[in-house]
Amino acid sequence: MHLTKEQERMLDGEEGEIVERMFRLLVRMGDLYQADRMIPVSSCQVSGVSYKSLGEPGLEFLEDLAAKGARVRVRTTLNPAGLDLEEWRAMGFPEDFAEKQLRILKAFERLGAEPTVTCTPYLAGLVPSRGEHLAWSESSAVAFSNSVLGARTNR
Repeated sequence: MHLTKEQERMLDGEEGEIVERMFRLLVRMGDLYQADRMIPVSSCQVSGVSYKSLGEPGLEFLEDLAAKGARVRVRTTLNPAGLDLEEWRAMGFPEDFAEKQLRILKAFERLGAEPTVTCTPYLAGLVPSRGEHLAWSESSAVAFSNSVLGARTNR
């Protein structure tokens, strides 16, 4: 994959350990998808916000990043969490699960992500313009963005 000089510096750790770690993940993803290059995006939508998806390793990963001062670089929203944030007790979720789920959301907030917990970020105030490139993940958001808004995202 072709990297710009700035991207090479990030990969070489010149912007710190956290940036290097995260950029290595992006490069690996790009390699998996056989991407020719990286493109700038104006916003991200994080899927895999549920403790059921992330588990203890994901929780520890997020808390570690937050503790080290990592921050998102573009506007970032969150997909739904693994429980109803207000009615989880009434719905019978275990206290332990709820506590870990809330820690995940807190870690994302410390990273600078907006706790929208919705699969429709465009209904939560994030409305991209035609032609903008996004890193959105939820299938309905991807379809709506590409077809109705004219922005571009593929995952």
